[in-house]
Amino acid sequence: MDCKETEVYLSGYLDNELTQQESQRVELHLETCLVCLQLLKELTTAQKATRSIELRQPGKQEWQKMENTILENISRGFGWLILVIWSATTVGYAFFQYAVTPTEPLFQKILVFGIFLGIALLFFSVLCQRIRESRTDRYKGVQQ
Repeated sequence: MDCKETEVYLSGYLDNELTQQESQRVELHLETCLVCLQLLKELTTAQKATRSIELRQPGKQEWQKMENTILENISRGFGWLILVIWSATTVGYAFFQYAVTPTEPLFQKILVFGIFLGIALLFFSVLCQRIRESRTDRYKGVQQ
């Protein structure tokens, strides 16, 4: 057995998941290879360290705080959604009324429409970018 093959089996050897034949082959290799023996020692140290970690269950107050935070975020999201829909509807209706008004010159209508269309596209692109970045933000859960 060579080092590359032994490295594949070391984790299973450490967890006693290998067959007797595989374990014996690993042990024979470890008797002659100091590099793999050192790797086994490092894996053993890492396994002991991870097994010694105590995981604490959140208390009732912490669960309540998480539930409140979730509810606040959902209600805030719906509030923004309603506000954006209302704003878009109002602005759309205003544009419609402006477009059907026969007294305004066509050039002025095109100019106003172009300005607001540009602003709307910029807003939409920034909104899409923020949503995309919020999904992959590594620091989202970090508190100051």
